[in-house]
Amino acid sequence: MPNRGLQHVTGRKHGQETVTLPPDRPQPRNPRRPPRARQNLSATRKTVYSIVSIVLSLVLLIAAVEVSSNAILRFQGVKSPLFLRPAKETILGQDQFREAYRTLDPHLAFTYGQFSEKLTEVKKRRPWIDGFLVESPIKGKIEYPVILALGGSTTDGVKFPGSWPAQLAELMVRNNIRGTVINGGIGGYTTSQDLFKLIRDGFEFKPDIVIDYGGVNDGWIYGVPRHLMVHPYQENVMKVATGEEESRLLPSTMTLLRRLIPRSVNVDYSLGISSGRTRAQTFKKNMDIMYAASVSQGAKFYGVIQPFSYFRSKHANPNPQSVGRGFIQGVNGLYKDILEIPKERKFVFDATQVLEQSEPGVYQPDGVHLTPAGNKVIAQYMFDLIKPDLEAAIRKPR
Repeated sequence: MPNRGLQHVTGRKHGQETVTLPPDRPQPRNPRRPPRARQNLSATRKTVYSIVSIVLSLVLLIAAVEVSSNAILRFQGVKSPLFLRPAKETILGQDQFREAYRTLDPHLAFTYGQFSEKLTEVKKRRPWIDGFLVESPIKGKIEYPVILALGGSTTDGVKFPGSWPAQLAELMVRNNIRGTVINGGIGGYTTSQDLFKLIRDGFEFKPDIVIDYGGVNDGWIYGVPRHLMVHPYQENVMKVATGEEESRLLPSTMTLLRRLIPRSVNVDYSLGISSGRTRAQTFKKNMDIMYAASVSQGAKFYGVIQPFSYFRSKHANPNPQSVGRGFIQGVNGLYKDILEIPKERKFVFDATQVLEQSEPGVYQPDGVHLTPAGNKVIAQYMFDLIKPDLEAAIRKPR
C-alpha cells in the first residue's frame, strides 16, 4: 500500500536517492516554554507557596493562642468570647442608650446633641437650649411665668413629640394663659439626674414652677447598686476612659495580656461614697432636695409619681414580657414604698390612678410610655394641679 504521508521517489542524483518530504505543517499554537521561562514560573510558585504557608502558620498560631487564652480565662472564672466580640457586648455597645444618646454629659451621663437625628427634626419646629426643649411658642424671648418640666422618657419631648409638657403648653394657649413650658425630660433619667439637672441648669431659666414627673426609672436598673445617684451609663463611660474597654478582636488574648502586663498609666475612677439607701429612700431624698432647692430659688415644686400600667391598673398589658418581669417587679416594689410619701410631703402627688377613668389606648404597647391620648390626660391633670400657683405667678411683679 503506498505511503500517503511520505512519498519515496527512487532515482539517482549524484549517486544519492531523492526523498520528497510532505508539505510543511503549521506550528502548534502553544509551543513548550523555553527552559528559562519554566524556571521563572517555578520560582514564582515557590514564593507564593512560601507566603501562603507563613500566613497560614501565623493564623494557626494566633488561633492557638486565642483558644489557649480563652481556656485560661475560663479556668479563672472569666467568661470571654472567642476571636471576635460582638459590638453589643462591648461596654458602651451593650448599653441601651448607645443609639439615642451620643452626647456625653459629665454630670448627667448623656443628653441629646449634634448626632441625634430626632433632635435635628425637632429643632425645625421648637427651640432647643442645651438639653431643654421650649414647648411653648415664643416671640424672641421666653415669656414668664416659666413652668419647668423634668423626667425621663415619659416626659421627653424629643423622643415623643406628643409629650405631656407639649400638651400642657397647648392647654395654656387655649385658656389664654401666658407663660412658657420648658421641657428638660430625657429618656433614661431618674430623679437623681433630674436633681442634678435642676440645680445645674434648670434654675438658669428662673422658673416659677418646677414639675418632676417620674418613679418608673427609679425602680429599675438606672442607678449603680450602692451608688444610686450614678447612672450606669456614667460608669460605663468611666470604664472606657480608664482603659477597661474590652477588645473586639481576639478578646481572650487581649484580656489575658492586660491581666499580665500592667498599664503604663494608672488612671482610676470613683463613684463616691457607697450608700446603703434603698431606691425608695433615694427617691424621697431627691424629692426633698428638689423641693428645698426650688423654694430657695423662689419656685413652687411639684413631685408627681407617674402611672404605670402594671401597678394597680386596668390597662395592664397581658404580655408583661414586653418590658420584662424583673422591670415590673422592681417598679411595683418601689411604688409600694414611695406611695407613703404624698401622705408626708404636701409637694409630692400620687398620679398612679389618673388614667383609670380613661378608655383603653392611653398606653403604648410596652405599658410604660403613653400615647398622645394618655399624655393629654396627664397634661390636664398637671394644668389643674398647678393652676392656682400659675395664676399667682402671672400676677407676680417682675
